[in-house]
Amino acid sequence: MELHKPPSVGKKILHLRKEKNLSMDELSKQSSVSKSMLSQIEQGKTNPTVMTVWKISRALGVTIEKIIGGDNNLQIEVIRHNDAPIIYSKDKSFLFRINSPIYMTDSLELYYITAKPHGINKSEPHFKGAEEYITVLSGKFRITAGSYSSILSIGDTAKYKADQEHSIENITDRNANAFLVVWFPK
Repeated sequence: MELHKPPSVGKKILHLRKEKNLSMDELSKQSSVSKSMLSQIEQGKTNPTVMTVWKISRALGVTIEKIIGGDNNLQIEVIRHNDAPIIYSKDKSFLFRINSPIYMTDSLELYYITAKPHGINKSEPHFKGAEEYITVLSGKFRITAGSYSSILSIGDTAKYKADQEHSIENITDRNANAFLVVWFPK
């Protein structure tokens, strides 16, 4: 298995800090990130959390993408399977592998889902106008949006309003997989 290193944000933060003529002490005060943590990050001794990068990016007046993003001139942007962040449903019956770059979260989110047998993921309403598109890769799922429900088999795709309570349920005795797109129209 090929291992991929996380992006080296330390050098980028150091470069941006110097570009803005900020001392480490000034950046620490403006970002509420300790000076010792900033030092460790800039030296590449630790990788910060997304929240820490967010605080630093706000203090530097740049986007998170500017700090953690790769080369913006790349023709193909790749998120490797083992590098994609993972989140779980409350009961841990659903694993969501986040396949979209962080800078897209205002408009589009891409997820690869693995659902345990008979697992169900219930969601509260998203932003007004939000829609979800799900394509079943293996197994069968019951999709419920508001008072409507539909069963999907391998290869089926459903679109539904996600600005209401909705759920995705694996209705099989085996793990099931799907690809989910969450769209937030402007």
